[in-house]
Amino acid sequence: MTGKTMSFNQKWPTIHLNSDIKIKITNKKNNLFTKYDKIIEEIWLNKKKTYPTLYNGRVFCVDSMTPDHIHGHWDEYKNILAQMSQPALFAENPLKPLAVVGLFKASDGVIIGRRAKNSIYLPGYWQGLPAGNVETREESDHVDLKQQILAEALEELGLSAHELEVGPPLIACEHPDTHIIDIGIALYSRLPFDEVEARCQKYGNAEYDALMCLVSDQPSLPDQIVPTLIALLEYI
Repeated sequence: MTGKTMSFNQKWPTIHLNSDIKIKITNKKNNLFTKYDKIIEEIWLNKKKTYPTLYNGRVFCVDSMTPDHIHGHWDEYKNILAQMSQPALFAENPLKPLAVVGLFKASDGVIIGRRAKNSIYLPGYWQGLPAGNVETREESDHVDLKQQILAEALEELGLSAHELEVGPPLIACEHPDTHIIDIGIALYSRLPFDEVEARCQKYGNAEYDALMCLVSDQPSLPDQIVPTLIALLEYI
């Protein structure tokens, strides 16, 4: 199994966010996990066979959202993975895992990445970078979007915090099938595309099999592109 694909015919709900958006953690639990625990475990074990490094960490899930605030709770990654694999499983009460996605402005253009062919989710699609779930392996009563995207930049691109400037959150965009909510965040670097690409190839975690630099005279975008990125490009 190479990963999940999806149709982009559905509308991706998008809202613009206030720069000082607040995040509050609740203790909400989804009772459907007890109902489908055997199915969830079966999906998890099957995925582990293909992706043995999978870790059942804690991912922040949105319960409610406005431009000013996000209320949500921590949930297990294996529950989210089950929903990604079988979106209808929790259709009556879906999880909405929160993710960060960068609008990466290098010195010579906006850099985007193509997800590797062996990705669990959306293989072969171009997206903003870096990107990843808002997650933790420890008990926490705090979500820091800036630190999350900096952690992704180090893991995926090999770029450290002192080489980047994190701007405000810009948008929230929900995937209609899996209910992942992307938080688009502006990210700036004085490094040129060639240097970022070299770092990614040498130090990154192989999340992307290609990078591209979009400049002002870019003739067109790639065919397979995640709608969140299209919405983010309105901010360049």
